[in-house]
Amino acid sequence: MDFNSVLLIIQDKLPKDGASSVILKDKFESLSQDKQKDFISKLSQIKLKSPAFVFWVGNFLLGNLGVARFMIGDKILGFIRLGLAILNIYIELSSYNTEYPKSIALIIWIWWIVDLFLVGKKLRKQNFEKIINLMQ
Repeated sequence: MDFNSVLLIIQDKLPKDGASSVILKDKFESLSQDKQKDFISKLSQIKLKSPAFVFWVGNFLLGNLGVARFMIGDKILGFIRLGLAILNIYIELSSYNTEYPKSIALIIWIWWIVDLFLVGKKLRKQNFEKIINLMQ
């Protein structure tokens, strides 16, 4: 199996800049044939995360709870987002008949929109780094 075939399989999990594919191809071609075969056999074992799955489930459906951050390993930011969501729900329920400032809700929604772009990019970078580390 040549690297182009491997690249087709993992392309959707890598950064979209194009440079990462070139870097991986150059690094792969610099390996000996035994190491190339070893790399290809180990590639399926590193379990690269799917940016599409993280986007739709973790970010789009459950993004206000910080689930996407947990899915990519950003536990601190995940807990902060989850804490803000719980605080916002508590404030809304406790002040049901009164007006309260919507600043926490605004922060949550802005953060959600920003994460729609950032989480996938960070996950693709993590996948790229896993592959580079496997080649060493």
